[in-house]
Amino acid sequence: MTEQADLFTGARRVFWGYFFLLLDFNLNLGSDVTIPLLPNFVGWIFLWRGADILSSARPSLGLLKPFCTALGVCALTQFVPALEAAAPGWLTLLLSVISLYTDFQLLTDLAALAQEALGEGRRVKRLRTARTLIVAAKTALYCYDLVVSLNALAVVLMAVSFCVQVFLLFQLWGLSRDLEKQQSP
Repeated sequence: MTEQADLFTGARRVFWGYFFLLLDFNLNLGSDVTIPLLPNFVGWIFLWRGADILSSARPSLGLLKPFCTALGVCALTQFVPALEAAAPGWLTLLLSVISLYTDFQLLTDLAALAQEALGEGRRVKRLRTARTLIVAAKTALYCYDLVVSLNALAVVLMAVSFCVQVFLLFQLWGLSRDLEKQQSP
């Protein structure tokens, strides 16, 4: 079992990773020039570092590092929107599947580590619920226009997805806070 300090540090890095992925502020200078103020690749770097720290306790988290790297590199396309638009459809689909898998596996392993460190409690159950909701919300956003293409549905799904991501952030922050309390004597 890894030390509590490693669990706390890893959980906090995962929190900051999702925080930077949630906040997507851009400065638009005309239609072709966009400058990300909080670039998404920073979030993937934090998730990579969190998975790296926690992989000593859960080796399956080490398998996520190449996925975080690939998603982080692909996130650099937000600096050049024309490059992102030129990406083939199969690549976008592949990145979406990798993102869903990474979210699911990372949050599953994090919930298992939390259960080992804190015992079965409300925090672990809420973290599992957040994992399921985030994967379901992202899947719905990726696939909503396969059935029917309605702008109102897209807005509702984005609002639901935002609420789910905020819920996830609260659970990750609470987990890191609980681990910090358990760490200090």
